[in-house]
Amino acid sequence: MYLSYVGFRVRDLPKSVKFYTEVFGMVPVQPEELATMDPTRAGAILLRDPGSGGRIELNYYPPGSPYAVPYTVGESLDHIAFRVDDLEQTLARLESLGYPPERMAHYEGRLSASPTLRMAYVRDPDGMELELFHATGSPEFSPERY
Repeated sequence: MYLSYVGFRVRDLPKSVKFYTEVFGMVPVQPEELATMDPTRAGAILLRDPGSGGRIELNYYPPGSPYAVPYTVGESLDHIAFRVDDLEQTLARLESLGYPPERMAHYEGRLSASPTLRMAYVRDPDGMELELFHATGSPEFSPERY
């Protein structure tokens, strides 16, 4: 298991991508996603710092989305993501500790570097949302992948 990225909730996805790429020199992990970015629909772009390998995911939720909560400056942390080797085993351990998953998701072909992505979301003791995910097709760590 390793910390994969930190997700920030943003109000304008293209503007935020431009800021982090131009100001901090971050690069899109999957540049092809920039071409399909629609500022009116929910979306996410993963950016990587070429020097450290550190990654952030910029998340946009349009009005009407259940995740489009009022935006408060300084409270834009959306979630923290951990990539796990065995999602079921990790969830069983968390449930035994009293932290059951709140929701699950499964995507086929969402990310070009990972044909299958399975995710679960749990809350830490303070209510912070944690994403746990398992990606098939790219088992080893790489700053080029989720």
